Amino acid sequence: MKDDADLLRAYAETRSQTDFAELVRRHLNLVYSAALRQVNGDAHLAEDVTQLVFTDLARKAATLAGRPVLAGWLFTSTRFAAAKLVRGASRRRIRELEAELMQASDPTDSLDWERVRPVLDEALAELNEQDREAILLRYFEGRDYANVGARLALSDHAARMRTDRALDKLRGLLARRGVRSTAAALSLVLANQAVVAAPAGLAAAVTGTALAGGVTSTLVFMGLTKLQLTLAGAVVATGAGIYAVQESSNADLRAEIAALQMESQATRAAPPAVSTAAPLDPPAANLEIPDEELVRLRNEAVALQQQLQVAAQPKARPAAPAAGSDPLSMKELDSPPKALTRKSPAYPAALRAAGIEGSVVVSLVIDKTGVVREAKVEKSTHHDFETAALEAVTQWRFEPGRKGGRQVNTRVSQVLQFSVGGNAPSASDWF
Repeated sequence: MKDDADLLRAYAETRSQTDFAELVRRHLNLVYSAALRQVNGDAHLAEDVTQLVFTDLARKAATLAGRPVLAGWLFTSTRFAAAKLVRGASRRRIRELEAELMQASDPTDSLDWERVRPVLDEALAELNEQDREAILLRYFEGRDYANVGARLALSDHAARMRTDRALDKLRGLLARRGVRSTAAALSLVLANQAVVAAPAGLAAAVTGTALAGGVTSTLVFMGLTKLQLTLAGAVVATGAGIYAVQESSNADLRAEIAALQMESQATRAAPPAVSTAAPLDPPAANLEIPDEELVRLRNEAVALQQQLQVAAQPKARPAAPAAGSDPLSMKELDSPPKALTRKSPAYPAALRAAGIEGSVVVSLVIDKTGVVREAKVEKSTHHDFETAALEAVTQWRFEPGRKGGRQVNTRVSQVLQFSVGGNAPSASDWF
């Protein structure tokens, strides 16, 4: 069985989604539970924090691959992500709770989790890294002392002693925040309350979005770099053109304009225009020309240069599902596509409030990479359902269908039901 470092290294080198999904599965409950504590029990906000943490992990996979223990980094990253989202409200809530808890003066053998939860993560953050990792491995990941020792390169006895010392330090830090207890009470509340199971389906959603986020960031960076280089080239070319025009004589300007016109026409693949301008009389080339004429010719030359730059840009081609043959139907496949991420559509609030139910039939193409393309509505019972259905369907991800051992494009149709009595709009199997 691969450890965290091996999985992260494999993902960084090969972009293996399977390895990254295993990392998410191992540590999802740890991150989600820490996020849930830090956002005061707001489950939706905790899911957003969890998503941010694993997206950051995917981006930094190469630099983190050397870490033998990943729990400490995930915990710290969760704190930072949660702080960005709820910094103001969280701090106010913690101050209120601290003021209330400071009034309690008697230690107790029973410890209320609601008193510990708001201040636990700040106290954990003040521990040194070795003590914090011992607490996280023992109580937040539920490992026995043998496993904790193996992860920290310690014997079972040494792991127990380090964990006990770390727990005592944590108890002291909590006491400074008004939460007084015995080590036994703190150990019990951490073991029973610290980790909450993440919602079903969150692992798949986190994995898909995190992997997509890493690729998107790379593409955006590459796109911006190319754009900056293009703009820089355009500025240099334009400046050089203006300088050349200003220094040219009347004959040179007219010759340059004529050449630019011919080049522009060739680039646009338009029929060549027949020049009606009379050839310059040789003696006229030596005549002085008015300033107004020079300005007009200079502006015309610059405008033609800009047109040439625009015409030389590659024209955008309409996106296709993927290179290759036309999409196949389900009955033509050897094996159908398999859903990896299948987000339910959002029920329009106005329709839900009015008790309006309905359905939408969506046609889509699952391309060779498992991405949804060409999603369109075939029929629906209400227009507002169509928007919600298309927004959800375009975010789905699949394992592509296969034909003859190859991944192929597949065209399918999907019925999405909107029912007021259901927990969420449902999607039936495609056909």
